[in-house]
Amino acid sequence: MRFALFILLFLSVSSSFAKTRIAFLELYDRHGRLVQYEPGGRFAHTAIQFDDIGDKWLNAYPGEGVAIVSWEDLEHRGVIAEVIEIPQDVRLSQVKPYMGLPFDFWYSWSDDALYCTELIGKLLNIPTHPMKFNKQVWPKNYWHLEGTLGLSPDSVYAWAKQQTLE
Repeated sequence: MRFALFILLFLSVSSSFAKTRIAFLELYDRHGRLVQYEPGGRFAHTAIQFDDIGDKWLNAYPGEGVAIVSWEDLEHRGVIAEVIEIPQDVRLSQVKPYMGLPFDFWYSWSDDALYCTELIGKLLNIPTHPMKFNKQVWPKNYWHLEGTLGLSPDSVYAWAKQQTLE
């Protein structure tokens, strides 16, 4: 009997490992064309979900900063094109220092303000890359950021896909 209880306990614990998901959103202009914030890019926004926040999503968004939002709210930020589950665990205690911070409009990779992929990158320790800005989309006052270290939704997507292969 004890052995059977042990097996049941083991199965319930092993089936309840934390799950972390990243949502990747596409954005389309008024003519139905995909907006590419980086040359050849696909995604415009990201959000992350983990067990401690249930069915809600954590993101950093202009006008809102770092906040937990519903799936419905996330759908208003673009087309949720893909959701990738990754093996890394995120806990609410990791997020608390970032909650309520403003959105980083200058993509500076500091802890004073965060953009969507910076938040995810810091939570998951994703290596940064030189950023590329599509000059057909970004105003000139962002062009000087070309090559600075950061993360784009497309680079986080490539990283997440790699995590599912390992």
